[in-house]
Amino acid sequence: MSNIRKITSILLTAAMTVSLASCANEPAKSEDDGEFNIVTSFYPMQILAMNVAGGIDGVTVECMSAPDIGCIHDHVFTTDDLRKVENADVYIENGLELETFNDRLLSAYPDLQVIEAAAEVTDAPEDDGEVNGHVWTSIDDYIIQIRTVSAALSEADPDHAADYEANAEAYIEKIEQLTESYADQIAAVEGMRVLVIDETLPSFCVWLGLDYEVIETDHEQASLSAGDIADTVDWMNDNGVSVILVSSDSDDGIAEAVAAEINGSIVAFNTCMTGEVYADAYLDQMADNLVLLQYLG
Repeated sequence: MSNIRKITSILLTAAMTVSLASCANEPAKSEDDGEFNIVTSFYPMQILAMNVAGGIDGVTVECMSAPDIGCIHDHVFTTDDLRKVENADVYIENGLELETFNDRLLSAYPDLQVIEAAAEVTDAPEDDGEVNGHVWTSIDDYIIQIRTVSAALSEADPDHAADYEANAEAYIEKIEQLTESYADQIAAVEGMRVLVIDETLPSFCVWLGLDYEVIETDHEQASLSAGDIADTVDWMNDNGVSVILVSSDSDDGIAEAVAAEINGSIVAFNTCMTGEVYADAYLDQMADNLVLLQYLG
């Protein structure tokens, strides 16, 4: 089975170098504005932070990137994106090397306090020794991230520690209620064998207990070679696999090509990586995913 892995573009390095050069002589926090300013790296971390820090007087949450950029390691930041970090008290990232630009960010803002949400996640899938950092798609790992961020914010901003903890636990309770309401559907798919065509979904599959084979794409890859398709079809036929999982925000051309050969079905899941910015976005997107479990059988 062939793996398709996009190598981070050389353009990213060049653009980051130019952008950061303009900011390098400025402090991470130039002045005290009387607020505790939280900046997140991208959409999943923004939604998480909005829930943990939402409604607390004097605490702000801003995202460095737009909510529609997709996976953070594919994004080339502008100077405006990066300047949002200047007055940050803390910067929340997913971690696990998804934010590939961090060495340059920290060289510009050496005093920036970074919270790695995935620091305590221990079951991230690996491919050829490379960790797949899209762990928020596992609800169990997302809960770990919530608690990690809450604890780190409480340490960085002790005046609001009780608020962060209360918000985090209330958010986790909502998530657990969601999974409990779909417990039967989750149990029904455990052990099911599927093909996954997207690098964002393995953690979701691990959480569901799916037996999966993955073709990792770069969210944009639209085709496989004829030989790769033939190998994939052979594997699916040999193993009785007829369901293909894809991400709803990536091109499903590969899945369509394979499904056409085996008369298989395609199910597109939301990876909670882009979307509208509101506190319940993750809950709503995951609820939609759990509804789709009925199509795996």
